[in-house]
Amino acid sequence: MFKNFIVCFLMVLLPIKIWAQKPVMFDFPEPAKDDVISTLIEKNGITLRFSSKSGKESLPQYSHNKEYSYLKLDIDELLTIEGKECVITSIKFIILDNQRCLKVYEDKDIKLSCRKINNRSSLYKQQMDEKIEKVTFCPQTSLAAYIKSIEVSYIPLVSISAAKRATFYYGDKSFIIPDGVVARTYKIEGNILSQNKEYKAGMVLPKGTAVVLEANEGKYSFEETQDAGETDSQNALRGSDVKTMTTGGEIYYVFGKGRNGIGFYWKEPEGKPFTTEAHKAYLVYSPPISSQAKNFLGFDVTLEVQKPIVTEKATMNSPIYNLSGQQVKRDYKGIIIMNGKKYLNR
Repeated sequence: MFKNFIVCFLMVLLPIKIWAQKPVMFDFPEPAKDDVISTLIEKNGITLRFSSKSGKESLPQYSHNKEYSYLKLDIDELLTIEGKECVITSIKFIILDNQRCLKVYEDKDIKLSCRKINNRSSLYKQQMDEKIEKVTFCPQTSLAAYIKSIEVSYIPLVSISAAKRATFYYGDKSFIIPDGVVARTYKIEGNILSQNKEYKAGMVLPKGTAVVLEANEGKYSFEETQDAGETDSQNALRGSDVKTMTTGGEIYYVFGKGRNGIGFYWKEPEGKPFTTEAHKAYLVYSPPISSQAKNFLGFDVTLEVQKPIVTEKATMNSPIYNLSGQQVKRDYKGIIIMNGKKYLNR
């Protein structure tokens, strides 16, 4: 038994990233004289990049009139908006003058609407409604564009690696499980990790529910919902919306791939607390005797994407054993070994 086994150098963490569905807002107040104006502005996974038509970087210019502060995009300048691991669905510009509009650079098929915000306002709104990962804008005419603010809406994506599993946690948002994805909670009984609740495509994954996602390699969009969904009080998985230390138990496991395959490993010696990443799940365990806790917990059965789990009952007369090699009674619940094969006995 590897009491001081640290899996960090062996483990490849299975990637998962997710961003909020609420629009990202960019406002452009005039900076102070000592402020550094950046060619790249990033907020919540959305980036604004400023360059010139010649391909060189271009420093954005901020200015103001009697009423508003704004960003000035000159006629030879470009503004590129890009999402990280997400698909942009809408971009709304608030501009100061309908004679100083924007257009999509070198793409005549994508159009922006332009209309006054209301009769009492001097401001105009330009809007693009397209599903796109990256788009570049420039002034529509020979006049510079004056931009007061930019609002970017997008669909968050979850990236799942070739391992076909990843962990996920979001504390304040519920999501609809997309097609091709299954989310599962887990519990620990007698040092055995077993699945407890399953959320299939179309079901609501409740906020504050840490899960293991299973899907084929790819990116999957998660739609936010106001529905509450059904939680799992027995779930041994935990998570956090920020990078922080693990809490809630005595022994802590991180999800990853190590010498024993995909599962939950100690990240620190003796399963001590560790720093967990935002929106990823970890496993919490409080065993009756801490010294008996294993440094690796694998999955109870082979789990398949988009297929039902077949549960096999032990019905033969052969003796049955638990994963520790101890002979157990026929009503034992969990993973058993019978005739050299593993079964899930419920």
